[in-house]
Amino acid sequence: MKKRDDRLALAAIALGTGTALLGLRTPLTLVTGVVVGLAGVLLSVRGDRPVPAPRLMVAALAMAVAGVVGFGLLGLWEEWIAGQRLGEGASPDYVAAALRPYVRAAAALRSLGLFAALALLLGAGVTRLSGEAILRK
Repeated sequence: MKKRDDRLALAAIALGTGTALLGLRTPLTLVTGVVVGLAGVLLSVRGDRPVPAPRLMVAALAMAVAGVVGFGLLGLWEEWIAGQRLGEGASPDYVAAALRPYVRAAAALRSLGLFAALALLLGAGVTRLSGEAILRK
């Protein structure tokens, strides 16, 4: 059990670092990566206490990473679609209107990633602080 919790902490640190480096030019992605990394650090300094809900923490980590990866892939798709439409001779107004749903979906994916990262940080913080309260008794 402890080994799985330690792997969760290391995965959160590694994926948070990668996400932050991926999002150096996108502030929301950068913040998502920093939050995931900070959650991993809090999980790694929890001591010998087990993580109370490891499956929820893994799900939050997976959602955060999936949101960021989905945002990146959707950005590539938008560029490809815009290039194809403009290459066919479409007007820029038509291309902007055609890309509007993709832009909204990308914003939703970024928001999902940040929400999941903050949920992971909340779980890690509660895990860390619950141990402090037990030690004081």
